[in-house]
Amino acid sequence: MPRATTFGTSADAYDRLRPAPAPEALDHVVPPGARRVADLAAGTGLVTRAVLARPGAPAVVAVEPDPRMLARLIATTPGALAVRGVAEAIPLASGAVDAVLASSAWHWFDPPVATAEIARVLRPGGVLGLLWSRADPTVPWVAEVRGVGKAAADGSATLSRRGFDVALPPGHGFVDDLPDAVTVPWTRRMSRDDVAGMVCTYSGVLELSAGEQDAVRRAAREHLDRLIPGDDAVDVPFETVVRRWTRA
Repeated sequence: MPRATTFGTSADAYDRLRPAPAPEALDHVVPPGARRVADLAAGTGLVTRAVLARPGAPAVVAVEPDPRMLARLIATTPGALAVRGVAEAIPLASGAVDAVLASSAWHWFDPPVATAEIARVLRPGGVLGLLWSRADPTVPWVAEVRGVGKAAADGSATLSRRGFDVALPPGHGFVDDLPDAVTVPWTRRMSRDDVAGMVCTYSGVLELSAGEQDAVRRAAREHLDRLIPGDDAVDVPFETVVRRWTRA
């Protein structure tokens, strides 16, 4: 099974446990007066729902390749137009949207092909916004618990270590008007079992057998209990990192 398609095996847990972007982060990537936004690799709709919750929200086209993730998105996000598709072949007309968003997904794309497609579907002056929402890896206990699931070697970890210094392929008319990544912090209260379960929603764990995933979950819970003694609920520090480009 390709790693990018492992998430659908745990779509319900992904939707319940993974963080949606901080609302303030969307201020940087949803243009004022936007009428239509595309959410690429929309997963179960975490970003889509956050955009639809904004005052005067635009219409959102949620584009997702995995039918299991898409089914969860459709069930939980009736206000979106959900379509199956990929960033390299976006099922939209040219100039159809005011913004294209992608959350924790750029590392799955073929950048030259996806950039050309994003430029095609964006109106002039439209925005490409890349977001990454995660438990804050600079907090020691978070780093140790994430390490149980090898999150530091997973998915967008390489981008994270480089400070999310994404460089778009040249020639498509994009202006990097937010060259320094913006980080928006927030805190979410979660049960210990949910924190351990969230560790198991990353692709490096989802590739494992069911028994191995259970072992990771137990180990994450044991680490958490050792590092943070106390009641069941834990205040988990999260952050959303934002990059933005504008199509000339």
